[in-house]
Amino acid sequence: MMLRLRYNILIVMCLMVVFNLKAQETFNCDAETYKLLKDLSDSKLAKGNILLFTTTHEDIAWLNSPEFCKIDRDKLWLTPYIDRLKSDPDFKMDIEQSSIVMEYLHRHPEEKENFINFIKEGRICIGGAYVQTYEGMYSGESLARQFYLGRKWMKDNLEGYKTNAYFNNDVPARTMQMPQLAFKAGIDNFIFARHIKGFFYWEAPDGSKVSCYSPGDHYMDFYNLLAKNDNGAVKKMATDAVDWYTLYNNKTTNNTVMPAMLNYEFIWDQKPVENCGPFINKWNKINYIEVDGKKRIKVDLPKFRYATADEFFERAKATTAIKKTIKGERPNTWVYIHGASHQKALKASREGDILMTQAEKFATANALVDGSFTKYPERELKKAWEAKIYPDHGWGGKRGQITDDLFLQKFLFAHQKGTAILNQSIKGIAGKINFKKKKGTPIVVFNSLSWERTDPVNFEINFDPNEAKGISLYTEKEVLLPIQLSNLEYYSNGFLKSAKVHFIAESVPSIGYKTFYLKPGSTKSVDLNVVTNHTFENKFYKVKLGNGGLESIFDKALGKELINTNSFKAGEIFAMHSEGNGAGEFSEVQQPDLSFFDRLATGISDWEIDEQGAVYTSYKMRQKMKEAVIEMKITFYNTTKKIDFNIDVLNWEGVLFREFRMAMPLNMNNGDVTYEVPFGAVTVGKDELKGNAGKHYSTLVKDLHPRAMENWLSASNDDYGVTLSSSVVTTDWIDPTNNKNNQIILQPILLASRKSCHHEGNEYLQTGDHHFSFSLTSHKAGWKNGQRFGKQANERLQVVLDPQSYRETILPESLSFFGTDKDNLIISTVKKAEDDHSTMIRLYDTDGIDTSASISIFKPIRKAQLTTLIEEPIKDLKIKKQQVQLKVGHNAIETLKVQ
Repeated sequence: MMLRLRYNILIVMCLMVVFNLKAQETFNCDAETYKLLKDLSDSKLAKGNILLFTTTHEDIAWLNSPEFCKIDRDKLWLTPYIDRLKSDPDFKMDIEQSSIVMEYLHRHPEEKENFINFIKEGRICIGGAYVQTYEGMYSGESLARQFYLGRKWMKDNLEGYKTNAYFNNDVPARTMQMPQLAFKAGIDNFIFARHIKGFFYWEAPDGSKVSCYSPGDHYMDFYNLLAKNDNGAVKKMATDAVDWYTLYNNKTTNNTVMPAMLNYEFIWDQKPVENCGPFINKWNKINYIEVDGKKRIKVDLPKFRYATADEFFERAKATTAIKKTIKGERPNTWVYIHGASHQKALKASREGDILMTQAEKFATANALVDGSFTKYPERELKKAWEAKIYPDHGWGGKRGQITDDLFLQKFLFAHQKGTAILNQSIKGIAGKINFKKKKGTPIVVFNSLSWERTDPVNFEINFDPNEAKGISLYTEKEVLLPIQLSNLEYYSNGFLKSAKVHFIAESVPSIGYKTFYLKPGSTKSVDLNVVTNHTFENKFYKVKLGNGGLESIFDKALGKELINTNSFKAGEIFAMHSEGNGAGEFSEVQQPDLSFFDRLATGISDWEIDEQGAVYTSYKMRQKMKEAVIEMKITFYNTTKKIDFNIDVLNWEGVLFREFRMAMPLNMNNGDVTYEVPFGAVTVGKDELKGNAGKHYSTLVKDLHPRAMENWLSASNDDYGVTLSSSVVTTDWIDPTNNKNNQIILQPILLASRKSCHHEGNEYLQTGDHHFSFSLTSHKAGWKNGQRFGKQANERLQVVLDPQSYRETILPESLSFFGTDKDNLIISTVKKAEDDHSTMIRLYDTDGIDTSASISIFKPIRKAQLTTLIEEPIKDLKIKKQQVQLKVGHNAIETLKVQ
């Protein structure tokens, strides 16, 4: 991530004729270089080419604030390179992402025609994603939108241009489903660095493959070569060339190619870039070699030529056998930069991921109920998605507070737009339901997940004077439900003025809704659970509260004690010294240490019963740590197997190099730890990239920790499993106080105060108040038994209270708009098609099994097609009234178009 604004002049085997190739030159070198050049001249590569594809790697910001970087990209890179394309017919260039093209054409609309012409001539290649992001930072659906605003945008706006390339050079991380997402968006070729050098396939869990090129541990490999003296540069280039033809079988002796890679950073050392032309000219003219004026022999060396990334991959695959295939997750060693070091921003991002798809699903359902997409908020959704996926890997840096604030504002904009569209859509749907008003005030509960679910719900309600002294809640079938009231306010005569109503909404349909009715009346009394200040028992758990957290959680059904408190209490907050290098964990994730250590259990936790009723019992405490105040609320539900931990870190003083974690110390050693990733799940030690990721990345990939996750992490042994949902994106499971302890301690990392690795970068202090939420359940062994719980806890049910009804009310009191008949399939979104008024449905398999499925829709279907990720038709699908029939492969992500 440190390598910003760098002319990533990716010289991956480029055709270069700019210089006089007819001139002959004798190169005087040392004996070792002499032998290398002779071997190269005798190889199959001798008559081939070194294809040099040139680009500039640059974050949205890093070397300066975002706006100054836009100016630099224009004046120092793109405008001079466009001029060079006009004047030099042999020159070619790459641009790593579509956002750079968008901003350049916004500044220079007069260049659009030239730009398109250069693309058609094969002299410009543009990467197929919108930005170069931390892939694990976003949800699967947000990653899909990278290609909507990348490859699809270019196809639609650059006269049908279809790129085959994806660049993500800087970040030492790859999420395992990215090859499938790219492949199904029409992209076959990946270019990334900070990895083992080579030419290989990368395979997704479903078997999708993309071809990849990595220049090695750093994308500035060729740039660094050019900083050497003449003999050193030629020797290094010859070494690389010999390595290339040694490692890869050339299919023919003609048109054989190899890659190299040059990177240029605008404000860094420019000497290597200045050396590029002279070095290539020298190399291309070497016809004879000698050692100290002796042993002069004639040699044929491969010649440098300019090329684009697309051209390199096309020619390389035609002449080179790819022997190696890699697969699996490569966890992000820079996880702190986008997780605990920017807690509020990433909290807004993850909530925005959920809200945006909720908004799409119900906006689409509302349009289909109306029979028209006329009022569908298409423009607002596109703007929100663009903001949602704009932040890339360039957090911090020079003037980094400006960058960090911009990224936060982008996430907040998407969050706010998603919330507004969601609320508008569900109110629109609720207004069309045919309520039976005699049953009471309607309360409509909406479920955005693609399975029927039962979960806690709450809403706030105001009452007129003399309206109610108590209230009752019923199902649509007039079954009385237990409710619990909080935040009660009364009129002076004792009647209710306002209240927060809590209940368990049972069996809410898949991507649908269910109606409940509220009436004035007495609140039903129930037998309360066994409660004291330090123990609690319901039908699921028996727990004991202690200093710092829970001392015991006993699962009655499993007959198991879930936690072992030899190290920490369950839910305990602790803090450590955590320095790191911001984004600069260049070999592995740097670990915290105990030079500073503070924990709740060393003090006295004064637990008190906060609320107790028909739905739940909650306890709360407030306790001071050395540099912050912790407020914790733990909630147990009467009819749902679920424990909520709501934690507030208050008055945080912002001391540099601190890290706060929450501990969940399981009564489990050496079990399997699994966490959610975009469109999938990773089990530690099983689903990662095998081996290590390069000489500077010597740690085995399976041993890297902490990790970035989506909604949940889970641990299982042969006897039982525990799943913990999380509002934070960074997690660990290894005891940071004792590396010899093999106990699994699930540890969401709440926040960390670190410094940007840019030498002029900002500090990430994050002073003030921070709020976190976690939910825990236990189940039979295996993460698959807890994954739905993990998603449900973060994607909460939505409520519309007493909606204003339309003149025509045509919908039933309960309805599923979209669903699937297979438990292993999740519908990630439903949306309006980009190019017409069809409906798009995207879904994926979670369990790794091939499935024949039926996708149900609440309206009759005329036609259904399987499409690419970006909605290009592939084939027609069988339909049956209100169902689409299709086969979904193991771990597959599929997109359907329905009319």
